[in-house]
Amino acid sequence: MKIQNKSTFSLSSLISWIAFSTAMILIVMLLSVIQYEGRMSALESTETLFEEITTKTSARINVVISSIATLTETAALNPMTAALDHTDPASFIDSTITMKAILDDTPVLLSIYTGYNDGTFHQLIAPRNNETILRTYDAPPETAYIDRVITTSIEGTRHQVWQFRKHNLDIIRTRQDSVVEYDPRIRPWFVQAQETGQTTFTTPYIFSSSRLPGLTCARQLANGSGVLGVDVTLVKLGDILASQKVARNGVIWIVDKDNQLIALPGLAWKNVLSTDLHLPHATTSSNPVVAAVAKEMTSKNDNVTKGSRKPFFLNIDGEMYIASQMSMEPDSGQHLHVVIAAPLRDITGHIKRLAIRIVFIAVGLLIIIIPIVMLVGRRAARPVNALMAEAQKIQSFDFSPSPPINSIIKEVNTLAQTYEAMKATIRTKTENLIQTQSKLEMLVEGGVALSTEKKLNQLVSLIFSNAKELVQADGGVLYIKEDNLLGVELLSLGPQNIHLGGMSETPAPRMMIQPQIMAFLSKDSVLHSACQAFTQRESIVIPNGNFSLFPTGLPEEPKDYTISSLMCVPIVTRRDEVLGVIQLFNPCTETDTTEDGTCKERIKFVASLAAQAAVTLDNRNLVNSLTELFDALVQVVAASIDAKSPYTGGHCTRVPELAEMLARAAHEKEDGPLADFRLNTEDEWRQLFIASWLHDCGKVTTPEYVVDKATKLETIYNRIHEIRMRFEVLRRDAEIVFLQRQLQGKENIEQLEQELQETLRSIEDDFEFIANCNLGTEFMTEETQSRLESIANRTWMRHFSDRLGISRAEHRAKGDSTDPPLPVAEPLLSDKPEHIVPQSKNYSHLHDAFGNPLEIPPHEYNRGELYNLCISRGTLTPEERFKINEHTLSGLEMLSKIPFPENLRNVPNIALAHHETLIGTGYPLKKSAKDLRIESRILAIADIFEALTAFDRPYKKPKTLSEALQIMSFMRNDQHIDAELFDIFLKSGIFREYAQKYLRPEQNDTDDISPFLNNAHKRPGKPN
Repeated sequence: MKIQNKSTFSLSSLISWIAFSTAMILIVMLLSVIQYEGRMSALESTETLFEEITTKTSARINVVISSIATLTETAALNPMTAALDHTDPASFIDSTITMKAILDDTPVLLSIYTGYNDGTFHQLIAPRNNETILRTYDAPPETAYIDRVITTSIEGTRHQVWQFRKHNLDIIRTRQDSVVEYDPRIRPWFVQAQETGQTTFTTPYIFSSSRLPGLTCARQLANGSGVLGVDVTLVKLGDILASQKVARNGVIWIVDKDNQLIALPGLAWKNVLSTDLHLPHATTSSNPVVAAVAKEMTSKNDNVTKGSRKPFFLNIDGEMYIASQMSMEPDSGQHLHVVIAAPLRDITGHIKRLAIRIVFIAVGLLIIIIPIVMLVGRRAARPVNALMAEAQKIQSFDFSPSPPINSIIKEVNTLAQTYEAMKATIRTKTENLIQTQSKLEMLVEGGVALSTEKKLNQLVSLIFSNAKELVQADGGVLYIKEDNLLGVELLSLGPQNIHLGGMSETPAPRMMIQPQIMAFLSKDSVLHSACQAFTQRESIVIPNGNFSLFPTGLPEEPKDYTISSLMCVPIVTRRDEVLGVIQLFNPCTETDTTEDGTCKERIKFVASLAAQAAVTLDNRNLVNSLTELFDALVQVVAASIDAKSPYTGGHCTRVPELAEMLARAAHEKEDGPLADFRLNTEDEWRQLFIASWLHDCGKVTTPEYVVDKATKLETIYNRIHEIRMRFEVLRRDAEIVFLQRQLQGKENIEQLEQELQETLRSIEDDFEFIANCNLGTEFMTEETQSRLESIANRTWMRHFSDRLGISRAEHRAKGDSTDPPLPVAEPLLSDKPEHIVPQSKNYSHLHDAFGNPLEIPPHEYNRGELYNLCISRGTLTPEERFKINEHTLSGLEMLSKIPFPENLRNVPNIALAHHETLIGTGYPLKKSAKDLRIESRILAIADIFEALTAFDRPYKKPKTLSEALQIMSFMRNDQHIDAELFDIFLKSGIFREYAQKYLRPEQNDTDDISPFLNNAHKRPGKPN
């Protein structure tokens, strides 16, 4: 029956959900209405509040401005002020007293002054301890008033006198200025007052003396002789604004028509003024609210004087603000604007609190209502839920007893009885299936573990522990076949806590049994049943008995352990080969035993485990056999190379041993550049082992006579014998000529004999010279080569054809040239065309580490007699030297055709790079340090050291330890071998251990390694 996946609900949940959803919808609707209406009401009240604050602010500012205007007008229209004789300097003291009284009564005034039409000017300044004012006028610190008088003489000369007075008007100090630049008649306040004849106010500006914002109020004197003015600071406007309660976090400020800041509560004016003393623009305010609102006002309206703006919203640093701009017209005639801003949360906070209260009330009601609704639903759905719980228990294989289900519904009671009957049936079947499943899981897990295990001790422990657990045995033995003998590999006696063999530190007793002697063993011996299972290739179960154990080899044999039953299962491969026997002591329990006393089901499981073990052991044996076979073949190849030439005998055997010694020393290094070098797995060691045995495998293709070439003329044989025979012919010819001339009797016999002796001495000297050149022990100079060429030009007579008795290959080498008439004179030494052997190898598919084609000589061999004798050093021609070096290329082609497994994939790279250098000057591929593995560098050092110290090379004398180490230190300095590895080679004493084993006593001439360590030895003419 197909079950559709539709959303379903329990009865109690459905009832509760309907009640909850209805309540939530009502609450959301109520909150939405309250939120909307409250927000609109708050905005209206905010607009009213902002208008009220602006009105109050304007009124208070007008009171201040009006009082200043009244004061100015009263003072200017006072007849006494107009009647003052300003031409008499003495009259200014009365004016000073009057000005002091006005300044003392009006703290907002900075100064009061009178300017006359003739340029005379009298000003009294009240610094009020303002350091900026005192510093500006260079006034003493205790100055209370600064009295400034500018007079004009009849001649028109103007003088300025500064008097710094105390509070009682006593003069502290007087200063006179002969140069007067200030002229009141051209000042805006003077001009504006004269033109209007009324009380006037300038626009707000920054007083240069106090660096405070302010404005000037001026009025023409009653008699028109001058103008009286006062400087009013606007700092008090900030105090007026601070007294206005906008909101908890609200801000109020005043700007002019250009959006310049006039007043802001708490503003430090000295910190915001620029050097040009202009009022700061509101957009540059340090208050983020003021700056943000000003920018918004500027972007929306280029001129803020266009009128008031209704409240608007803006986001400031992630919080919503409401702001408003309203114009005010103070009595001074200035166009000023009050700007107010406050966080929206301050305005609508009460609405949010109201909504929260409603939510709490609603939640409280829901807390009361929902449990009642759920209780009613649960009582109605309780029987159904009980049946559903029973179904889930059965689905989870839980068959525990359940309380009876009672319901007023008949069908529900019937369904409950049916559930109980079904549960009992399923419980019985499930218990059997679970037991079987646990064994199968154990068997599968054991099989997986067996397939991944490689070590025999862990393998036998795994096989035995799984078998023991399958049949709940308390002990047993695992036998493994070795050379047709059955040997004890593991013994376990659980109750005695005895575990021998396997992963135990104590080895198993070396009990080896010939299965064919089963008839001679006691049937009560565990060995008898093991041999029986081995020979019959079938499982044996003996349920009842009293069996004896073989000797364990322990100091005290177990005495209290009883073997009353046992099970033997052979480990048989698919080829019907028995690899061992699993023997288990006291398996099964009484509840698991059938009527005949056996445990058939469990025997099958152990038999399956034995089959898996057989596959694993068989595969292991097969892998080990293939590994041993491959290793043997590798060593046979290396041995064949050594056997090919007696002069290199032992090289391919000694190099692997030396490489392993150096690799282990590098592996144990815990500091320096090689601290991270590790050969952690057996496969990595085996990879190095195979590479070191195969490092010279290409020498199989190298001709023996090239490897063993001891003289320059040597090929398959030493051709010096041919040259000697030619000299013999020359000697005989000289004697024949002497005898013929003697028979003629025409010449003096003594003179003839003297000529003969000189000729014979010349022939003998020339041959001895050629013979010495053939040895290759000395460097061939140009003079030596010239003498060789001179000797080569001597001729001898050949009377027989050189085309008789030669092979087809020799005929082809001579080409189509015809044999000259005999006898023929031939050079004593010659380089003939047949001496050239064409190149037979093609390495065009190979490129070096730089991507360049390999440098291959054009000829495979050049066997010319003169060509070979003229070799400057040693006995090898360039072609023969390449032929020897070619063993790396041959080895590369050979090893590239071997399908190495993944764990040995680097064998070719390691084996065939031992002639490379760290600077790319080696062969065959000119690899550099970045391309060379550590194993290749190890192999290079081992190969060089063995070659230098070997005493079985015919072409050189073996080096002593000091000579070999000195040469290798030069190679280290030239970056031909790895410096760190060479230091390890020296410090670990590997060279000394090797020398004691393989070198002659006379070669062991040093124990001091200090001259050969890195940076301790410098090759002459070479940098370190």
